[in-house]
Amino acid sequence: MVWAARMPFITIVAVFVDNALTLTALQPTRYSSEALLSIKPPADVIADAVRTNRPYLGPDGHLYDANDPERQTGPGRYAPRLVAPGLVTLAARDAGILGADRALDQAQAARWATAERVEGADLIRLVAWQPDPEAAQKLATAIVVRGLALNAKDEANVAPPELRRILTLVDPPTRPSAPSYPRRNVNLSVGLALGVLTAAAFVAMKGARV
Repeated sequence: MVWAARMPFITIVAVFVDNALTLTALQPTRYSSEALLSIKPPADVIADAVRTNRPYLGPDGHLYDANDPERQTGPGRYAPRLVAPGLVTLAARDAGILGADRALDQAQAARWATAERVEGADLIRLVAWQPDPEAAQKLATAIVVRGLALNAKDEANVAPPELRRILTLVDPPTRPSAPSYPRRNVNLSVGLALGVLTAAAFVAMKGARV
């Protein structure tokens, strides 16, 4: 049945693949620079807690437990702060990619930078997006610098029994060598799959009529 309708089958698949390639070509090119940060109590405090078995109270009011990711509230607290519109705006100005008279709103900031907690660890993965690889790395670096300064300011006056969280840079922002978006291979695969499914449905319907 497929062989008998091979020409319309191939045509339908080709149309979907062509549309996927066209859509990919119309999408803006974006490079991503990634950085990995750690936020956890000072090493001497952790060592003392292990030695004395003394509990520490986190900023959320829960007891800190290094073995329980749900009680490691540092990444959950600081990931949103790193990509807040105000901070991303200031970082973009520091990086020289945003004018002093411009500001990013929530949607724009979300397109320029994302930060997420790494499950099961006191880690935050930061990703900065820009149409140029150098600009992406500069933005990520500026966000890291601003984030470290914000953490130092926030935690400076934290007094016991609350537990301080120290933000440190684990992996510096990367310099992307190739665009991260659009995902040409993904788009092409989706277009091909949809084309094959649509063509198969067309052949099946045509065969049912016969």
